[in-house]
Amino acid sequence: MMILKSIAVMACIALLGACSSSPNGVRVTNGGTSATSSKQGAAIRDFTSAEIGPAVIGKSFQYTRKDGTGFVVYNADGSLTITDDQKGASKGTWKADGTQYCESYGAGAQECGVFKYTGDAYFAANSRLVEMKI
Repeated sequence: MMILKSIAVMACIALLGACSSSPNGVRVTNGGTSATSSKQGAAIRDFTSAEIGPAVIGKSFQYTRKDGTGFVVYNADGSLTITDDQKGASKGTWKADGTQYCESYGAGAQECGVFKYTGDAYFAANSRLVEMKI
């Protein structure tokens, strides 16, 4: 009985070893092509003030901050409309000057920082923004 168990264990080890050493391995395909994207990620870069407006004006974004999450719409006049998941609706302002992006919400203090793009999201001062495409 012990010999049969030993043979079964050795056979399992041999099969697992064969799977891990196969040059082809396991491949996930999508319609006959690799499911792994061949696109390269975008380089992270800071936006200039001239680039920020066209990137945000008239668009809706889902934002994530350390103090909350929600949605924000940027307007051409420098105002923004916020719908926070916990606090509800409010208004604020935004502006771009040189390499600095600044925003303020309600009576809160103005926050400034770089505005950058990472390929899938924008980072505006202390907010992560993902464009809502409808």
